[in-house]
Amino acid sequence: MNLSSTSLRSFIAVVAAVGLLGTGLAGCGGGGGDSQDVSRKMNMVTVNWIEGMAFTYVQEQIMENQYDMEVDVREVGGGGIAFSSVAEGDRDYFNEAWLPTTHQDPWSKAQGNAAKLGYTYKGTSVGLTVPAYMDISSVSELENYRNELGGEINGIESGAAVNDQTRKILENNGLNDEFSVVASSGPATWQALENAVNNEQPIVVTGWYPHWKWGSFDLKYLEGAQTGQSPVFGDPEDVFKIVDSEFTEEFPKEVVCFLKVSEVTDEEIESLMGSFRNRGDMSKREAASQWIENHSEDVNAWTKQAEECAASDGSVETLPDDATFSREQST
Repeated sequence: MNLSSTSLRSFIAVVAAVGLLGTGLAGCGGGGGDSQDVSRKMNMVTVNWIEGMAFTYVQEQIMENQYDMEVDVREVGGGGIAFSSVAEGDRDYFNEAWLPTTHQDPWSKAQGNAAKLGYTYKGTSVGLTVPAYMDISSVSELENYRNELGGEINGIESGAAVNDQTRKILENNGLNDEFSVVASSGPATWQALENAVNNEQPIVVTGWYPHWKWGSFDLKYLEGAQTGQSPVFGDPEDVFKIVDSEFTEEFPKEVVCFLKVSEVTDEEIESLMGSFRNRGDMSKREAASQWIENHSEDVNAWTKQAEECAASDGSVETLPDDATFSREQST
C-alpha cells in the first residue's frame, strides 16, 4: 500500500505530538543556543547493507516530517567510503559502524574528525555461514568441500572488512591456497545464497547478524570462524552511529537527541528489514513511511527519549572513542 505524503505527514504529526507539544523543543539548538545558529539541512550516508540502510530512511522520514529537517541520503558502495565521507565533512551521519573489530581500520582513520554519537544496535555476530543442510560444522572441515565449492567463498563488495577477515581465517587454518574470497555486491551474494538453498547446493558466504538472511533461511556459522571463537572476528561487537566532530553543536538539540537515542531491538530490525525486502513497487522512503505508521509505539518511545534528552541542560555528549557495550557485558 502506497502512502500519500499528505496522509503520512498527518500521521507523523500525531506521533510527534506527545514529544513536542508543551515542551518548546523545536527551537532548541544543539549546544543549547539560539536556533538561528543551527542547521536544518543534514547529509546522511548509508551503504547497501539493508539493516542500516532501512533504518537510515526511517530516521530521514521522522526527521523531515517531525523535526522539520531537510535531509539528503547518499548511498555509497562500501563502509570505508561512508567513514571517510563523514570524517572529511562531506556527510554528517552514518549509522552502521561495526566496532571495535570489523570496522577498526576505517574508524582509526576517521578518529579525530568523527565521533560515536550513540548505539544503533547492541550485540552483533560475524562469521563464515553455511546452510544447515551442509554436513559440516567447523572451518577445519572446509577442505572436504573444496571441489564442490569450486574453491570459492562468497564475499560482499570489494574492500569490505569482512572479506579481509575471511581471508585471514583461511590463512590461519592453512586454507588460503585452497580457497579464495570472491568479492561481489551484497545483493548478488544473497541471490547466490538463495539459489543454492533452493537447490540444496553447498555454499559458504560471509555472514553477520543482524541481517535478514537468518530469518529467511536455515543457516549456521562454522565453528572456529565466528564471533567469540576466533581473534579475527573477536568478541561480540556493537553497531554505532558515527558523526562529524561538530555534529552535536551544528544541529538542533532535539534532532541530535533523536538520532542518539533511536536504537533498534531484534524485533524492530527484523521487521524493518522485512518491510524493505518485501516493499514491492514502493520506494525506500515509502517503505520507511509505512514502517513508521505500523510501529507508532516504537517511534513514540524514541521521541519520548529524545524529548527527555533535549530538555536536559548542556550539550549532547558523544560516546568515548573506545565505548563498547557488548564486550563490557561479556567480561
